[in-house]
Amino acid sequence: MVRISIAEVTEHLTMNTVIHAAVRRDLARFRRALQSFPVGSRQRADQLNSAWRHLDDQLYHHHHGEETIFWPALRELGADESLVADLNGEHERMAEAMTHTRSAMSALAAEPDQDALDKARAAVNTLQEVITGHFAHEERDLEPMMLAQSHTPQIKQASKAIRKTQTLPSAGSFLAWVLDDADPQARAYVRHEIPKPVLFILARVFGRSYGRVAAAWQ
Repeated sequence: MVRISIAEVTEHLTMNTVIHAAVRRDLARFRRALQSFPVGSRQRADQLNSAWRHLDDQLYHHHHGEETIFWPALRELGADESLVADLNGEHERMAEAMTHTRSAMSALAAEPDQDALDKARAAVNTLQEVITGHFAHEERDLEPMMLAQSHTPQIKQASKAIRKTQTLPSAGSFLAWVLDDADPQARAYVRHEIPKPVLFILARVFGRSYGRVAAAWQ
C-alpha cells in the first residue's frame, strides 16, 4: 500500500495536517476499493458503506470544529477575513459533495449493481477533487498562521474546546483512525502530543470499535 506522507503535503506539522493525511488516505482507499468492487456483492457494499459513514462523521466533526471553534479564534488573532470566507465557501462545496457521496454509497449498499457503482465512483472522485483543493489551500494559506499562533491563549482554548466535544469512545475511534497505516511523521507527532499510556488506552481500548471500519481495508 502506498502511504501519503505528510512531508509531501505540507511542511507545517500539526494535528490538522495529520487529519488531512488520514482523509487523503481514506479517499484513495475508496477509489481503489470501488475500482475493484465485485458487482452484486452486498457484503462488500455494506462494508464500504460502513467505512464511508465513519469517514463522513470524521469529516463533519473536523470541519464543524474549524468553523465554530478554530476559525473564530484565528479571526480574533487577525486572520484575513477574505481567506476565512473563501475557506467557508470551500466547506460548503465539500458538504455538497459529501451529501452526494452519502447518497451514492447508500444506494450502492441497497442495490450493488453497475449503475450504482458508477455513481459511487463518480461521487468519490468529485469529493476527492474538492477536498484535495481545499486542503491544499488551507495548508498553504492558513496552516502557517495556525502554527505560528499555537502558543496563544486563543488557540490553546480552541484546542481545549475541541477536546471537550469528544467522548472517550469518539476520541478513541478518532485516534485509531488517524494512526491506521499512518506514516512515521504522523505517528511521531501524535505520540509527542499525547502521553503514551493515555494514547494506548484511548486508541486501543476506547478505539476498538474502529476495528470494524479498518476491516474494510484489510
